[in-house]
Amino acid sequence: MTLRSTPRLRPLLRQPPRGGRGGRARAAAWLLPLALALAPAPPAARAAQAEPTVSALVRVQALRQGELTRSVDAVGSVHTASGRTLQISLARAVVVRRVWVRAGQAVRRGQALIEVAGSAADRAAYLHARDALRYARADLLRLRSLARQQLATGAQLDAARKAVGDAAAALAAARAQGLGTPVQTLDAPFDGVVDTVPAAPGTRLAAGAVALTLAPSAGLQAVVGIDPRQAAQLRPGASVELHAVFDPRLRARATLLAVAARVDPATGRVDAELALPASARWPIPGLAVQARLPLRTWHGWVVPRRAVLRDASGQAYVFQDDRGRARRVDVAIEAEQGERSVITGSLRPALPLVVLGNYELHDGMALRTRDAAARAAGQPR
Repeated sequence: MTLRSTPRLRPLLRQPPRGGRGGRARAAAWLLPLALALAPAPPAARAAQAEPTVSALVRVQALRQGELTRSVDAVGSVHTASGRTLQISLARAVVVRRVWVRAGQAVRRGQALIEVAGSAADRAAYLHARDALRYARADLLRLRSLARQQLATGAQLDAARKAVGDAAAALAAARAQGLGTPVQTLDAPFDGVVDTVPAAPGTRLAAGAVALTLAPSAGLQAVVGIDPRQAAQLRPGASVELHAVFDPRLRARATLLAVAARVDPATGRVDAELALPASARWPIPGLAVQARLPLRTWHGWVVPRRAVLRDASGQAYVFQDDRGRARRVDVAIEAEQGERSVITGSLRPALPLVVLGNYELHDGMALRTRDAAARAAGQPR
């Protein structure tokens, strides 16, 4: 064994004892610490010095079940609900005298919209129908008087009654067409918004021509364009996030009603109809909107994306804190979105998940959590 001069031995080697019995006693006192210094350490102590316990400082969080939805953004505009727009027309030819509303104006039920006047021929037709009924009733009274004198037959009475019914029906039809009213005012049948006003004062409208188009203010819809490759993934009835393009603070939850089965040749998109809630007051026809439509939803453990690792074979795995030891669990990644992932696997819900510091871990490695380390140091988390 070679004795080397170390800082621990240097004081002992510098002054060796000398002479006699007292010198031997001093030598023994001098050699005892030297022997203790040179004695080998016990095996357990050597193992503890050679292989100290290795631990890693990590951050953990509780496992949480949830869902992750992949969605698509689309733009469009607000429209009147399909099939609910009312075209106001007349069953006779008229001349427009006044128009009290304009396109885009909101109207209330019973509000005057347009005033029209009938022609002289319409007036003559109405008077003819009224006089025909008056004559038929007088003829029926005359035949009843003759029948009481046995001067008229039952067939004649039946014919007179039929003539009265026909005349009354003709007069009712004339009144329904407005023939009995020289000037007629058309009122709004419900609360709504004037869509179009094709007529102007002085315009002659033929029978059945549209004088005005009125859309109900309730039951609005939004139509947005979807990429044809994603249209097949949409499901009617899904909840849709909607907001105004000019002001994202104006938001509402819409419902997907239907997805068109063809591509619009003008836009190259597939139209999707959204029903707007009645509680939303800001949508008006023609307003540009943006919608976020769900394509698919995954359910499982929602974890931070950085918590999931992959080994050399490509297998995804995570670590859980099993009473201070790292426990590796192989998982399957169902979906990833932003900084979150949905995973499935043989995870223990009661064990926390390692979300930070997991890159240096191996199975069974000792763990120190950041919260525990902060408490031991007397520092805030």
